[in-house]
Parts: sequence; C-alpha cells; structure tokens
Amino acid sequence: SHEFLKDGAFELYLFYRSDKKKNDLTKRLPKGNSFKFCTLDKFNKFNYDVVINASGIGELYKIKENPIDIFKITEEIDNLVINYLEKHKNSIYINLSSGAVYGNDYKKSVNSNSKTVLDIGKLDHSMCYSIAKINSEAKHRSVEKLNIVDLRVFSFFSQFVDENSKFLMSEIVNCLKNKKVFKTNDVDIVRDYVTPEDLSNIIKLIIKNKKINDYFDVYSKKPVSKLELLSFLKEKYGLKYSIKKSTTENKKTPRNIYYSKYRKVETLGYKPKFNSKQGIAYEIDEMYSLGLL
Repeated sequence: SHEFLKDGAFELYLFYRSDKKKNDLTKRLPKGNSFKFCTLDKFNKFNYDVVINASGIGELYKIKENPIDIFKITEEIDNLVINYLEKHKNSIYINLSSGAVYGNDYKKSVNSNSKTVLDIGKLDHSMCYSIAKINSEAKHRSVEKLNIVDLRVFSFFSQFVDENSKFLMSEIVNCLKNKKVFKTNDVDIVRDYVTPEDLSNIIKLIIKNKKINDYFDVYSKKPVSKLELLSFLKEKYGLKYSIKKSTTENKKTPRNIYYSKYRKVETLGYKPKFNSKQGIAYEIDEMYSLGLL
C-alpha cells in the first residue's frame, strides 16, 4: 500500500482484520493521499479495478498452534474475492502466494522444471501452509476466464517489518534497534529478498495486461546467503552477531536454499531494480531516516 500511495495514481481501500496492524500502518502511511480503511464486511460495498490479497498467516509457530486457521483464513478471503470477480469480470485479482507451493524439500533453487513434492503419508502442521497455497492456486487456475494472478513470494522485507516475529530479518532489525547481539548457528541458508518497490512494479505490469490468469515466481536481481548478509550488515550498520556451532538437529533445517530461478515474469517486462542486499539496505535506510532505528 505504501508504494501505491507514493505513486499518487491510485485510490486505495485497505481492508484489515487486526486493529493493531491497522493502527501501526496508519502512523506510517504518506499523508494527504487517497485511501480508506475498511473492515472486511464492507468489501462488497465498493467497486475495484484491482484486488490485492496479502492476507494469511506467515509464521510457522502460529500455524503450529492452530493449523486449521491457515485453511479457514485462506478460503474466507479467496472466496470473497472470487465471488466479487464473478460479478465484475474486468477486475483483476492479484494473490500473494508463496514459494511454499513447491513443497518443503529445498536442497536446490526452484526452476521452470521444478515439481511440488509432498509426503502425503506424513501430513502435519508444517505442510498446512503449503497445501493451503496449493489449493488456492489450483482454484484460481480452474476459473481461467477470471483475471487472477498468483505471485509466489519466497522472501520479502520492508520497513514495515514486525520486529517481534521470528523471521531472520525481523530478529536482525530487533537487534539493530535495541543494540543487541544477533545469535545464530553456522548453518548457512540462501534467501532472495524482494522489497516493496520491485513487488509493486510487478503488480503494475500485471495491471497493464488487463486479461490474465497465470502465476509467477517473484525474485530480486540476486539472492543472498545468511553469512554473507550478516557480514554486509555488520559493515554497513554495525550489526553485532555471534555464530554458534550447529547441532545435528540444526543441520537438518529445511529450506536451506529457498529461492527461484524461474523467470517467467520477465514476459511481462519485469526487470528487478535491487538485489537482496541492496533492497534490504534501502529499506533499513528508510527506517533510520524515519527514526525507527
């Protein structure tokens, strides 16, 4: 929403489920722009050219506490928007999906030939998120006459990050803000962080297409490994960190390599502006300029 408000060419209706998140966002949105906060029960009272769905539960520990919620929330919002599209067939629905649709076996990066791998005999809470996203995308492809695009986001970072969540960059921002030492193990992972400007540019390209039902993997110019990122953040922002020798259990951590080389979104004209390190630095600089760090 922040990027579209900065653009100035959009009128936004921002629907929320959490009063706290709404209040936090209100403090940070650019002033004097056209936007309106609404509760979900007001959704069908307005008309939209584009609907962007960024709802859901992203953190595994929350899914573990009550796994069925990821299915309920995904279905609720998805059905709401699809029902709207069936009555307004020129509107576009852009759903923020996830790289999790490829399953949870990340020993190498995803490409155009990658297949989803799920152990159907061992379904547990850790797979609920993947299955919810797969179900949603399958539903979208089944209504091919409607304009629906799934954007598979692998890793995302912005100045609006929840510093109290358990994601890598959330914990790092928390340590920068509170001048704490970031503690991690020596198991390296690779992530591809897309930031708001590049993501919003993809969305604008989709809007120009008008008639489209498809999916695209989202990526920056280049991914980054955890250890490379920590070194970069230490040099640029003085991040203090310590690395502990990993245990056998740590070494079994899934999603060590979690990014995509599937460049289909190039067909829309997408060219990322940032690599992962540049995008992260841009957003952290914004936080410093706003006095948030």
